[in-house]
Amino acid sequence: MIDIEEFTQNLLTKLAKKNFSIYKYENNTVKFSITEDRLNNLLKIVFKLCSKNLYCFSIIREEYDEIEVIIYSKNEDKKIKILLENVEDKIILQYRKKVLKYKEYKIFPIIGPDGVGKTTLLTNTFNPKEKSLMFKRFKKIVRRSIIYNVTYPINKYLLKKKLGKKPEKDQHDDIHYMLVILAGLLYYPYLVFNTLVNKKIVFIDRFFNDYLLENISFLDKKTKLRDKWKNILNYIPTVYWMVHLDAKAKIILERKDELKKRDIKKYRKANFKIYLQKPSIVYTYVNTGLDLSFCQNVLLKISRRVGIALSDEFLYQINDDLLIAKGGERACYLHPEDNTKVIKSVFSKGEHNDQNKLEYIYMNYLKNRQKDLSHVTNCYGYIKTNIGKALVFDRVLNYDNTPAKSFRYMVANKVLSLDEQKVLLDELKKYLEDNEILFVDTSLTNLFCPEVQERKYKIIIVDGLGAKRMGFKFWLYRNSKLYTKYKIKRQWEKFMVMYKKDVKRAQLGQRPFTRL
Repeated sequence: MIDIEEFTQNLLTKLAKKNFSIYKYENNTVKFSITEDRLNNLLKIVFKLCSKNLYCFSIIREEYDEIEVIIYSKNEDKKIKILLENVEDKIILQYRKKVLKYKEYKIFPIIGPDGVGKTTLLTNTFNPKEKSLMFKRFKKIVRRSIIYNVTYPINKYLLKKKLGKKPEKDQHDDIHYMLVILAGLLYYPYLVFNTLVNKKIVFIDRFFNDYLLENISFLDKKTKLRDKWKNILNYIPTVYWMVHLDAKAKIILERKDELKKRDIKKYRKANFKIYLQKPSIVYTYVNTGLDLSFCQNVLLKISRRVGIALSDEFLYQINDDLLIAKGGERACYLHPEDNTKVIKSVFSKGEHNDQNKLEYIYMNYLKNRQKDLSHVTNCYGYIKTNIGKALVFDRVLNYDNTPAKSFRYMVANKVLSLDEQKVLLDELKKYLEDNEILFVDTSLTNLFCPEVQERKYKIIIVDGLGAKRMGFKFWLYRNSKLYTKYKIKRQWEKFMVMYKKDVKRAQLGQRPFTRL
């Protein structure tokens, strides 16, 4: 993410090149006055630059002739106001009635590809135990409907004959998208009833948008918008607020390898195209490759604007049943709401090395410099728990979603041959050197070895990055390339000494492995 001032200048320069001249600049807000037929072109430029530069933004269309764009930053948000010229008063008044109507329907879809972090962001921002909230999964809504369950066995049988294999449910839904849309439309009045009568706020994981896309569940086919998607869109309900979650394809594929890079890019562009065709009153684009706390703050800011008065002070309940491992200073727990994440909490009451603070600073340092994070667990920032502030990280899982073992376990139990171990270590060494990443706490238990495909492994660093303690050396590691390269080499030498000792123990059949 580049500096917000630099980004704003880049955006204004790009708009100027497309003949969008500034109408007025006051109170940190840029104003453009344009004709209605040019609006979508301006919004496309904003979307393209924000998604490319990892910026979150909202488009607010509470007035027909005045559109507000908010671009979020850690320091000061930037605003763009777009004034539409020569709009009839009649159209403005009709639109205001429409806005008031949809504002009553507090049904808010959260869209985005698998692996983008919908559950993580949503449950970390809004308390799922809050009585006024309803959390619904669009897939479950559809698949529990009578019409779906009556037709699914027949469709599955016919598809099995056609495809020559048993289709996955997602593939069935991709092909029979009209069935899914119909089931969703039949259920939608129930959601409206809950918002109007029971005064509920409904968040939906996914929405009809996914089914306007064709081949999203077939890796061998290119994802595209359906030929008659605009016609189908006429029947899909308008919502007041839609949240579009996105991230770089690389980040999404590290979390869930269920799409191809090209399909993630297509999903991003297609969903914005759908929005432009049938705009929600408020549209929020959030890049989940950014820090979790920042993404939370974006949602909380815009939710207050939308009119959701929910506290962000709730605590996640952590207990010993969720404990995975314990070190000298920190304990690692399974996330109570997301089994693909872990929570690291400092339990030491006396003097300690501020490992959470150190790791948070170092992970942000790597992200700001756009380093490759494919061999480290991603950090999603701080959350509040009943045992204090804690950090959320990815949990290392095998391709079948079972927990991965440590690299030391693989060595001790000879799961991998020495040749296989060498390949993985050479790959890790090159990765650390190429990206100038410091692995300082060189214990083999700080490395995990997930099976990413059948009999194919990789090494992931789960702890020990950056430094062992805060101080001048930690500053040098981040500011002196020469010293960093030297330290990477030194720590790798130390690591290899420890590794060779463990290999020897395993070969001799001795098992003084106290931690695996």
